[in-house]
Formats: sequence, structure tokens, C-alpha cells
Amino acid sequence: MVKLTLAIALLSPLIAKPDPPGATFEVASVRQHQGTVFRSGPLTVSDPLIRLEGYTVYGLIMDAWNLWDFQLKISRDIPADDIYNKMYDILARAPGAGTPKIEDVRIMLQNLLLDRFKLKVHHETQEMQVYLLQVGKNGLKLKPGSGPCSVHTGLASDGRNDDETFSNCPIERLADRLRGKIDGRPILDKTGLTGNYDMRLIAAPEARTRSGSDPLDIDPRTAVRDMGLTLVPQKASVDMIAVDHLERPTEN
Repeated sequence: MVKLTLAIALLSPLIAKPDPPGATFEVASVRQHQGTVFRSGPLTVSDPLIRLEGYTVYGLIMDAWNLWDFQLKISRDIPADDIYNKMYDILARAPGAGTPKIEDVRIMLQNLLLDRFKLKVHHETQEMQVYLLQVGKNGLKLKPGSGPCSVHTGLASDGRNDDETFSNCPIERLADRLRGKIDGRPILDKTGLTGNYDMRLIAAPEARTRSGSDPLDIDPRTAVRDMGLTLVPQKASVDMIAVDHLERPTEN
């Protein structure tokens, strides 16, 4: 059997290229967050004014480089409180009058972190066991959606399985929600699908089955087959961002 090693750049969120000169916010305010608001969902942009409320530095880095959590490594020299617990509010304006591209906002956010938080990072690769999410041999069984992408999560009536409904969402959102439900492995989108779909995932998360299985538990691999998808175990060389240095910003 031939063992294949796949590059992360072909499979999942791309790590941004080196920062181009001048890709910065026109003005940016950074203040420590007061209260217990926690962000949820992916970074979105609707106008030149960028508001980020209740973000940890960990969350800012994840959004700035468009990472999944398994792609981020933190130096042991960085206090956990600084990167995981302290939250910040950022109010920034992108250049120009129109809505900026999210790729450009990510670069601006990277440069803000490098400047205001004195962030220092480097790239490295790590080989690990993953699952590739692919279209099954009998074809896709999903229908295109309409309207904004939204995800509703809850507990199925059986009390064992999570019940998650995706309305007009890309497949990568499904891959993101599958992580943590099976073997602790990253799930990489290799479907090649670029559209948005309505999906429903009913499956037992790994954390719930770890303490003991139940006949009602639905394996995620079975759940995705009902959508015309399949999860293929594989080893992949994953592009990582390693955080080497971080400082607390001066508020303004």
C-alpha cells in the first residue's frame, strides 16, 4: 500500500501569505474588554468599520490567519492568561469607503497584532493523523440553500446525540463542527464543493461517548454518509503557526 502525505494548503483554510506593505487599518483602538461577552462564529465584514468585541488574543490570531485550532502552537513561555483569558475590544477602520475583502481585513488584523501586541510567529509543518471529508461514491445528497449562513445547535430528542442544522452554509462549516466528534482528529474538507448547502448533522460527540457508549449513539461517519459524504482516515503534513512572543498592548 502506498502511503500518501498531503499538504494542508490543498485541503483546508489557507494560512495567509506574508504581509504586504501598507495593509493596515487607517485607525485602530484596542481596549481590554469589560464583562463576560464571548464571541461566536467566524469573522465577518460588512462595512469599513471593523468591530471585534470580547476577543481573546487566541481568537484574534485564529481569525487573522484563518486557522483551525489544531494549526496553532503556543510557546510555553507565554502566560496562558495573556493569550487565552484576557479579552479585548478592537474598533478599527479599513482604508476606503466600500466593504473591504475579508482576506484584506485578515492581513490588517495580522499587522495590528504584530504592532500592538508585539506578536512574533513562525511557520512550521507537522505530520498528523486526520480525516478527509470527501464526496461519497454515490454522489452528494445535499440541496443548495438560500439566505445567510446560520448554524443552530442543540441536543437531539434521544438525549445522546447533538442535533445541528446548517442553513445555506459551505461544507467547511460542517467539517469544522465534525472536529471533536471522532477520534480527536482534524477534519479537512477535500470535497471540492464551493457552494452553500442546507445540512443536518445528528451525531454523538466524542466527549459524550468517551465515558461509555449507548445504543442510541450515532457515529459521525454514519451521519455524513446520509449526506452523500465520507470520512477517509489519512496522514497529512499540516502547516502550523507557532506563536513565539506576545506582549499586552497599551490601550488607546
